[in-house]
Amino acid sequence: MRDKYGAIVIGGGYFGCASAYFLAKAGVPTLLLEEKEVSRGASGANFGNVQVQDSDMGLSYELTLAGFGRMKTMERELDSDIGFQLHGSIIVAEREAHRPELEKLYREKKDAGLDIRWLEGQALYDLEPNLAPGTAVAATYFEQGRIYPFHYLYALVRQGRKYGLEVREFSAVDSLLLEGGRCTGVMLRDGTTLRAEQVVVAAGSGTRKLCATAGLDVPVLSVKAEAFVTEAIAPFIHTYYSSAAFFAEAHSQEHAAISLCVGQSHYGNLLVAETTKPHNWVAEERQDCTSLEHCRGVREQLLHFFPALEHVQVLRSWAVASPFTEDHKPVFGRSPVPGLIIAAGFKSAAVLSAVVGECVAGLVSGDSCPWDLSPFMQKVKPLAP
Repeated sequence: MRDKYGAIVIGGGYFGCASAYFLAKAGVPTLLLEEKEVSRGASGANFGNVQVQDSDMGLSYELTLAGFGRMKTMERELDSDIGFQLHGSIIVAEREAHRPELEKLYREKKDAGLDIRWLEGQALYDLEPNLAPGTAVAATYFEQGRIYPFHYLYALVRQGRKYGLEVREFSAVDSLLLEGGRCTGVMLRDGTTLRAEQVVVAAGSGTRKLCATAGLDVPVLSVKAEAFVTEAIAPFIHTYYSSAAFFAEAHSQEHAAISLCVGQSHYGNLLVAETTKPHNWVAEERQDCTSLEHCRGVREQLLHFFPALEHVQVLRSWAVASPFTEDHKPVFGRSPVPGLIIAAGFKSAAVLSAVVGECVAGLVSGDSCPWDLSPFMQKVKPLAP
């Protein structure tokens, strides 16, 4: 252990591992701290979709396109098989009420030059022939990508170690250390103090609580999300299917929600999601517990759209705290507290991870970041006294 690091990164998910890797590669003495195990949180529960078409326009879209291009190079960058492959994705308007917002998404992406397609009628059912007739109004289609999350996260850590990255799992951070108005390190739950020139908080749903110890109100909220995996079956779903209602409904702080997302893995298993409840609705001891209620709800939705799956068996389910922000824009960049960088609350994780990691390395090492990130930090405020 060093007396002081160039950077301490908190969080062993997509953004923490990517930031730690690129920092170490840039020659910054870096320590990655993870409360449990690398990939233990929302990133490990993620399906690995390298999503593009659902991104918000503006800075988020620019970063997403850059991240999509960067992800195509990461297997070579990391000298590892991370499972990257191009894979079709559809966002489906299941009711007429969903059509206007989906048409808006399609038009703005098309006008921006994205090779996105509009599907309705027979064209939609030709693409997904097992979709029950009359259950979909229209859809957008784009060939995006997917990875194996665990392979990718472990590859970032493994390659980072070759550049001197230190990793400490089961090292929970209790608070950020402030001295003279600057963030100078962290205090671990066991009382250990670790110092650094810069601290990067990429702690997902734990970001808000942690940043509060530095006097900041960071509006990264979370929901308890659940997902399911079935037994392997013959090729059945040809794209990654997601409902157009997903981002409008699945991350509400006002009610529980079920919004169907389903894809088929390389091995034939169906990955099915997502059910959510506001995080503060769930007792602390039940945060990691799955529910029969939501398992039944997902089954009902899945069979409504794909009735031929009636006898397919669910192998297991899992629950995780999934971070988000109410305006779907991340909190990312230098915070109002000198020495503290925040990278949390992203709408899509895998696609943005590498470009966010490179930006963090640039912010810490003094190299330029290609984007003005200040719009992503405007909602961070000092805590009320």
